[in-house]
Amino acid sequence: MGKKSNKSIMRKQIAIIFFSLLSLVTITGCGIKGPLYQTPEQQQENLPKTSQEIDKNSDITNLEH
Repeated sequence: MGKKSNKSIMRKQIAIIFFSLLSLVTITGCGIKGPLYQTPEQQQENLPKTSQEIDKNSDITNLEH
């Protein structure tokens, strides 16, 4: 069996390093940042407005203009 050339060894090492870095970048991009649940205060802020609140807000904006 012949000895492998330095070029083929170098190419293999570069390929391994490249795919390792590529997989590392894709893995770090996964996952959810921040809290995994909403606190009760956040849930209340995200609730849809009732029609009465919408009417009050539109009355206030109409008076300002």
